[in-house]
Amino acid sequence: MKILHDIHTHNVFSNCCFDPSATTEAFVKKEEALGMKLFGLSNHIWDERVSGGSYWYKHQTIRKAKEAKRALHSSNPEMKLLFGIESEYYGYKDILGLSVEGAAEFDYALVPFSHLHMRNEVMSDFPEIMEVRARIRSELGEKFPYIPETQLNMMADSLKEADILKIYPELQIDVKSHMQKSIVENFFKLLNNAEFERLSKAVPTVIAHSFAFCGLSGKLKNGYLADLPMDKIAEGYRKAAAMGVAIEINMCEVKGVNIDLANNHLLDIYKIAKAEGCKFTFGTDSHTVKGLEEIKLGDEVAKFMELTPNDIAEFVRYGVEE
Repeated sequence: MKILHDIHTHNVFSNCCFDPSATTEAFVKKEEALGMKLFGLSNHIWDERVSGGSYWYKHQTIRKAKEAKRALHSSNPEMKLLFGIESEYYGYKDILGLSVEGAAEFDYALVPFSHLHMRNEVMSDFPEIMEVRARIRSELGEKFPYIPETQLNMMADSLKEADILKIYPELQIDVKSHMQKSIVENFFKLLNNAEFERLSKAVPTVIAHSFAFCGLSGKLKNGYLADLPMDKIAEGYRKAAAMGVAIEINMCEVKGVNIDLANNHLLDIYKIAKAEGCKFTFGTDSHTVKGLEEIKLGDEVAKFMELTPNDIAEFVRYGVEE
């Protein structure tokens, strides 16, 4: 089966895109050159209707994202264009950064739960770091009793993880256990989030790069994936399938974890999703024009997973060929 769609892309309207040539028009032209049948633009947004977004999302609003739609057109009448978004799920705070009302302005929504580098939002700080912060806060309070508690909290929280490790080089952090625990918890919290359930009934909804352990190197990711509770994950995908939520097969993450597909544990996760009845979409997660070429790996992945058009989410099925 040939994968001829890519619905996870970021251009200059996303803060994390550093390719000045990555305009909407340039992306469409590149997809035309690649012979794609369906292209979706999905810049990062935090819905203005939802409180609690971080400073990083402050200027990545629905209003701004919609500006990119003006250039979303193709000279190829057979090429289908979709205007989507990648929103955010703060698992630690259980906040979905997208309302159903906001999503109604788009063709589909990608929702990740695995941006674990977003500390105290998607994932809490490591317990060991939190204990040190509490100790520092207490010691500051004893030495400077005239400083308000809110200021003490700001002072302790302003210390980055790297700063704390310099002050306490002997500190041992169980990174693996905390990240594994957090990512599994986030998965189920997202599926049980009331607004996410509403969203899944309103627009085509896709869980983006599930279990990707964003922020880690590929080798570490592969090791962390191998030790996850697969029975429990299967339970979650079973629920996702029942909700009609699609699962993204993310080319950036597949390639980053292990180009050897037979030893790529992210694909083991995707196989579980398939066995539980989930439908899939494909995306490069590209932030550059050249990165759109990574969709070529999709054909190999589809063959390796023995996918058929029936395994593809209906709203992107136009973008596959047997």
